[in-house]
Amino acid sequence: MWFKRRKSAPVSSSDEPSRGSDLTTAAATSEGPSRQRSLAMRPARNRLVREEVLGGGTIRLVYLSSYKPWFAGLARRVGAWDGSPLARKLDLDELGTFCWNLIDGHRSAKAIAEVLAGRYALPAREAELAVAAFLRELGRRGVIGVREE
Repeated sequence: MWFKRRKSAPVSSSDEPSRGSDLTTAAATSEGPSRQRSLAMRPARNRLVREEVLGGGTIRLVYLSSYKPWFAGLARRVGAWDGSPLARKLDLDELGTFCWNLIDGHRSAKAIAEVLAGRYALPAREAELAVAAFLRELGRRGVIGVREE
């Protein structure tokens, strides 16, 4: 076995909410400051990302990515890799293109969600969740960075 599993601690009855408690208020209080702080972040584009406008007005993002270390070592030994980074492509749909055009380094994630909700007649919470998921995915790929307010 490659790793050693940690034994999970049994859940005590004091950690579980009682049946009479309201679960929605417990969830609402647990997401307060960190959610507000995340929505106040200002996403900024990576300058190394190239945009290609596709038919229909959508955008394709071309960004550089590195290989996984084990694959890079294997490819180098076989002679199939010259050490240059891999160019990856990400095609955005209509909503993704709209959000991408709003990312300017000055608008907060909450402001982007408000504009998205206004344009597509979405509830504010749904727009915030969609924008947060979109920005999280772009950040994971290294396409954007975020600044604190």
